[in-house]
Amino acid sequence: MANRKRKKQTLPKWVISAFVVIAVILSVITFAGDLVGIDTSFLTTCMNAIDTVLYGGPTSPAPTLPASGEAKVYIIDVGQGESILITTEEKSMLIDAGENNMGDEVLDFIDGLGLDHIDYALGTHPHSDHIGGLDTVMEGISVGEVFFGYIPDSLVPTTKTFEDVLDVIEEQDIPLSTVTPGQTIDLGCGAVVTILGPVTEDIDDLNNTSVVCRLDFGDTSFLFNGDQETPMEELLLESGANLDCDMMTMGHHGSSTSSSKAYMEAVSPEYASISCGKGNSYGHPHEETVEKLEEMGVEYYRTDVDGSITFTSDGEEISVRTEKP
Repeated sequence: MANRKRKKQTLPKWVISAFVVIAVILSVITFAGDLVGIDTSFLTTCMNAIDTVLYGGPTSPAPTLPASGEAKVYIIDVGQGESILITTEEKSMLIDAGENNMGDEVLDFIDGLGLDHIDYALGTHPHSDHIGGLDTVMEGISVGEVFFGYIPDSLVPTTKTFEDVLDVIEEQDIPLSTVTPGQTIDLGCGAVVTILGPVTEDIDDLNNTSVVCRLDFGDTSFLFNGDQETPMEELLLESGANLDCDMMTMGHHGSSTSSSKAYMEAVSPEYASISCGKGNSYGHPHEETVEKLEEMGVEYYRTDVDGSITFTSDGEEISVRTEKP
């Protein structure tokens, strides 16, 4: 695995508060100056400088498809939900598509890359914040094959969200299958997705039906955890699955019910991503999860803070680009 990088530093809260107060005062003075015809361009420049310090300035250039010899993992900002796109020069896989109202956002992101076809779509588990937008995506772009994980009969949803997804799969005549641990999916260019879990059919919670999989590309690796929680993590550890990865998505949006210390140590990631909505009512990510990441020196990113996140691998190293610098 690559050498660890130090986590990016943030400004102390008192400094941020001071900048905000100064910005408000400058705004008031600028507004008053404009009313009486005084040149306030200098004050405007000051406010722009403060905005750059606080928020990182303008949005980064739009994400692009991988170049030759690269694989990219995009953590798409879908608010309080999750959607991940994996691409190589040859193939692509979409993992989840956020809530019902986020399908168009995912389509826009895919369209922005210039893709007109998705080879595989994987629904980790049938909660609306993961599969809600899949029907919209499948109606808006051709999809080659759809995968779901095993769901016990007692947990099969009767929700409109789940029915809508199944209806579109049938209408579009898209092949649908259930993945199993050990199964591999070839994404071309040497990139391979391996299904790791769930490792048991004895499941009593939909979160724990989440498909867990890893992407290997060259010497780099990525782990996608869906919403699996600690009990399923423990079974995955006991199974002997290869969990050691350079990058991982934090289970259940950074909830304290996922990403146990033992599991994190087994993965030992250099990078991590947390998919969550700004000011969400669940308090995601939970403080305990953030503390674990910081104690382990993991460089982590959050969609509620950083927007969409792109991890680019050249087979040896991973680089990171965020929508909001």
